[in-house]
Amino acid sequence: MQTETTIAFHLGAPQTDNEQLTLSIRKDKELMSKHSVLMRRPKEFRGQFSIMLAELDGNQPTVSERDGLLATLLGGAEVKRLIMSNPAFMGVPAWMFYGGNFYGNAGKNTAMIRNLFPDNPCEFFLGIRNPATFIPAVFNSQKDKSFERFIDNADMAMTLWSDVIERIQNANPNCPITVWANEDTPVIWPTVLREVTGMDPDIRLKGELDIIREIISNKGFLMLEEFLKERPRLTEKQRCKVRELFLEKFYLEEAVVETIDLPDWGFETVEALTQIYEDDLETIQNMPNVKFLSIPTY
Repeated sequence: MQTETTIAFHLGAPQTDNEQLTLSIRKDKELMSKHSVLMRRPKEFRGQFSIMLAELDGNQPTVSERDGLLATLLGGAEVKRLIMSNPAFMGVPAWMFYGGNFYGNAGKNTAMIRNLFPDNPCEFFLGIRNPATFIPAVFNSQKDKSFERFIDNADMAMTLWSDVIERIQNANPNCPITVWANEDTPVIWPTVLREVTGMDPDIRLKGELDIIREIISNKGFLMLEEFLKERPRLTEKQRCKVRELFLEKFYLEEAVVETIDLPDWGFETVEALTQIYEDDLETIQNMPNVKFLSIPTY
């Protein structure tokens, strides 16, 4: 068994990059193979995980079960880093307020997937999003529940990502966790990709502009591509600044302005949740053993 293989779990969150992480990393399949990094597509492990977790019912797998699962995932390759992404790792999104708690089972659920490979190093990665837009997006992505049943009497003021992260940490004490805000993703996406894959900061990846290209004009994107191509010696901090400036100038309003349509949610609710989120971001940045990725200051 390859116990030296690091298992990197991307936990989502749902309605953030929408599987773009998998698509962006797999653009560099040859580069990843060269560095012994393997990005598995969700369909290659979700079913197998579900079956094994149901059979284990909270117990750890036997050595032979662990060996068999990892061997299947690695496909015979020598892999230093295995990456898997699933926005349901923390819990099924439609049930994220089950029992009135925001991802109350995040610790338990992440420990279950981590314990599939108890002898391997493990890392978690999580993109978070302002609850003012996150809650409507997740609610509208499911069709089986009314809003009242979806919220399950949860106190919206307690929709704190810091609590979710703390649950994950407590349940997985030896697994580092890297966090970033979805609102920053268009600017810091290259950093996210390199952190998840474990690549050196100076390595350029094909999917670096995948997020920003969806929210700026075609003219702006072509200019951004050319600008960066002509300046290969820019540091990553400088490249971040360039992406930030192009985003400010060429963003598509229809791609960045979100319409929030939920029962009894007015401007005051959105403002209150946004303030709670901004305060929570500060809390997260100061949490021990959390690596927070953010837009560099200048």
